[in-house]
Amino acid sequence: MNIHTQCEGLFRRLCESIYTNKYIALLLVLALTGGLAAQLPKLAIDTRDEVFFRDTDPALIAYNQFKQQFGQDELFIIALRPENGMDTAFFQTLYNLHHELEQTVPYLDDITSLVNGRVVWAEGDTLHVDDIFETPPQTEAEVQEIKKRIAHYPMFANYLISGDGTLASIIIKTVAYQEEASDDLLAGFAEDESFPQGDGGSPLSNAQNMEVTRAIKNVVSKYQQPGLTTYLAGSPAVVSALQIGIEKDLGMILPLSMLLIIFSLGLLYRRLSGVIYPLLIVFLSLVTTFGFMALAGFPITLVTEILPSFLLIVGVADAVHILTLFYLKYNECGEKQQAIIDAMGAAGLPVLMTSITTACGLLSFACSDVATIAQLGFVAPVGVFLAFFYTIVLLPVCIALFPIQRKTLKTGGADAHSPINAIFSWIARLTTRHAIPVALCFGLLFVGALYCALDVRFSHNISTWFPADSQIRMATDELDQVNGGSVKLEAVINTGKVNGLHDPDVQQRLDQTITDISTLEVEGIRAGKVWGLPDVLKETNRALHNDHQRAYTVPQSQQLIAQELMLFESSGSDDLEDFTDRNYQTARLSIMAPFEDSVLYLEYIDQVEQLLQERFPDADITITGKIKLFVTIVTNALTSMIESYGIALVLISILMIIMAGRIRIGLLSMVANVGPIILVMGLMGIASIPIDLSSVLVGSLVLGIVVDDTIHFLHHFQRCYQQSADVEKAVHKTMQTTGRALFITSLVLCGGFYIYMIGTLNNNVRFGMITGTAIIFALAADFFLLPALLSIVYSRHKRPMKLQINGRIS
Repeated sequence: MNIHTQCEGLFRRLCESIYTNKYIALLLVLALTGGLAAQLPKLAIDTRDEVFFRDTDPALIAYNQFKQQFGQDELFIIALRPENGMDTAFFQTLYNLHHELEQTVPYLDDITSLVNGRVVWAEGDTLHVDDIFETPPQTEAEVQEIKKRIAHYPMFANYLISGDGTLASIIIKTVAYQEEASDDLLAGFAEDESFPQGDGGSPLSNAQNMEVTRAIKNVVSKYQQPGLTTYLAGSPAVVSALQIGIEKDLGMILPLSMLLIIFSLGLLYRRLSGVIYPLLIVFLSLVTTFGFMALAGFPITLVTEILPSFLLIVGVADAVHILTLFYLKYNECGEKQQAIIDAMGAAGLPVLMTSITTACGLLSFACSDVATIAQLGFVAPVGVFLAFFYTIVLLPVCIALFPIQRKTLKTGGADAHSPINAIFSWIARLTTRHAIPVALCFGLLFVGALYCALDVRFSHNISTWFPADSQIRMATDELDQVNGGSVKLEAVINTGKVNGLHDPDVQQRLDQTITDISTLEVEGIRAGKVWGLPDVLKETNRALHNDHQRAYTVPQSQQLIAQELMLFESSGSDDLEDFTDRNYQTARLSIMAPFEDSVLYLEYIDQVEQLLQERFPDADITITGKIKLFVTIVTNALTSMIESYGIALVLISILMIIMAGRIRIGLLSMVANVGPIILVMGLMGIASIPIDLSSVLVGSLVLGIVVDDTIHFLHHFQRCYQQSADVEKAVHKTMQTTGRALFITSLVLCGGFYIYMIGTLNNNVRFGMITGTAIIFALAADFFLLPALLSIVYSRHKRPMKLQINGRIS
């Protein structure tokens, strides 16, 4: 008895046992479903960049250490452009808006605008740090005085006010960590506590970030009026907009995917049971998969958002293959139990193999350095096997419990002379009688696609995922164009010495570094604003020298620097904590830069880091901030793509060789599976579609899906070839039976992915287009290339060559 027969017998016995003990099997299904479904309330959506990192990632560790020291680096930026310029009415609006935001926005750490921008002045030896104005100006003279004061402080330029004076910004910084309740009344007053910091509380969640965004929008909406244009930008606002986009897209895509499945199943079976049973299977698969995600602590992210439609579309295929055979057997024998046992015996192994290959394609993500991609690599295979479990167990239970009308099965209403059968017959003749020309045509297509694929580039710019006319994208583009940036790169210079920042040489080098970074341009990237501790010193030094502009310099002596910093600290301002620690050992430089493609920042960050290393050879330099996280995500994702493609290719190739029983047949079948990926990469090159964090998954994802069709084709080809000993006849019969099922399931698959193209987020649109097109390419490869390759291998001998599939030798 060969392996194929043993597996068939195993599935027959399993199905018979489930059918006989249907109530016990139903209880098992309910227990599994109920247990995992109970975890669903814990499931969350998280679009923060931090979810792309493992807890041990050095970039994330450095970023968290930075936030513990200096607080949140992400800023909400509310920009206001008055048509009539900054007059009394505008300053009144700005003043009211600033204070209402201050009173309303939750988790607020700091809010800065032209209302409370730092103004430094001296009275004798006493230093004062005040706001620009305490009450809004009432006269034009007062307006001009305020404008003069604003122009006197370079720190405001391209930050609180644009260089051309047309755009004013309100900067909102939330707390980095939500404080935990403490019974220690003296907590935070320890003498050795540095300028301070995260106290070990939990970072703000995505839901809390959304709460802040909603509060800001609600307040700003009250001040929208003719003649005043408002913008809301900044990385946390982008994250909130992404979550809204994901929720909106999923709300459209899931119902439409369900309708597509209902329509396809209704057209295929024209039976109520043929629609309800597969839908029940995929629905329970979704519920339990998301329950498993919640149990494992994995949120829905920008990567795992593809799971619902993926499992809906792919999960239904298992039920379709078994149900198709069941209805055929049932119409022949009229016995439900015997029909489902026969169907399970015939289709159980191919369905298991397709589940394994799909899972292997997805499992290749599990080793990714990008945490959320690795989570997809764990969760998606679980979802695939849950769908397999429900198909093997729940389908026989439903058939056993509920009556099914016996009638002639019509798959599309086609008969032997239908156009679809004529097309399949033509394909069989073409691919077997002209096998070499067909294979050569595909070879030329692959070569051309590879050439076009050379133009594909890797990119990560979340702002381009939004439509060009979306508010968040227009706001981001406006801030980047007018102020030069809306997202931050942070540099931390640790001198290694207590009071090391009192050294005038260190301060001079810091000041020169700020100037150098301000003028640095790499790959079109240029900072809009760079600032640090030297700016505070220059403002203080000028104030102590009768506000003469020539004194707007860093002091030349260590004693003077120490005195001025002490005076500034004693003025009551807490601004120093944004630039240094209490020991004056570590300095922070902040760089506001445009929300650009992270790939372009690779060289920019390298040059910034090189400049700092050259300027401070004895210091410990750390580059962090949101931009650094973006760049690290790109680097990790690119490495993960190469690794996952390689792992998926090796695993699936091994499985195909085992399935075929011969190395040559297994490897040749992989040509039909890898080819579609090459073609779609070429299409991306032609259409200038970059590889981003959505499309980076397509290769391994598609490879795991399309190999299913190849397995079913080879499985049924083997049976037909044993009977006819002729490749053309075997291909013809396979096309007339399995070909029809593959055609329908492929249409459902590509249609399900094309539904993503109605999404509001451009990354979803591109993902749907690329993946759906890859499915079509895969179907063409299985219908044309695979039969041609089989024909070439067997050379159309009348006497069949030895073909071993699943352990059977013919």
